[in-house]
Amino acid sequence: MTALADAALDQLVEAILPKLVSRGFALSPIGPNATVTYADDYDDATCKQFLKPEHLGDGVLERMLLFFRELEQKGEISSLDLVQLLGVKGPTSVPANLTNPMKKRARKLGIPVPWAEASTHDNRTVWRDREGIAARMVKAIGAERIARGLV
Repeated sequence: MTALADAALDQLVEAILPKLVSRGFALSPIGPNATVTYADDYDDATCKQFLKPEHLGDGVLERMLLFFRELEQKGEISSLDLVQLLGVKGPTSVPANLTNPMKKRARKLGIPVPWAEASTHDNRTVWRDREGIAARMVKAIGAERIARGLV
């Protein structure tokens, strides 16, 4: 293979690898120098990869739907409102039931979490939609729920 053809093939692989990974045809980067990058703003392919059932269980997926629907509709949710929405014991239950699995998944993909966070004057957490990610996640979660047979 000529150097030009080799370089063209490398560029092609780099361009299509993220799509292959997001569709489940490749599990990890191929080759010693290949890298897969995911979009910090959670494009459709990143949302789909984020929701893989090997990494997020059905219960977490269902709670994520509630969370992101609320962010999509209202733009933000406080810790006390999220506790009520999820039906958990209290604010200290939110990480184990929702945010920790998502933080772990984001770290594994090398991207920031799909929300913004702030604190209220009384040190309560408020989660906010970031760059319209909530709407993209609601759409992707809907497709994933169908794929898993949850609807």
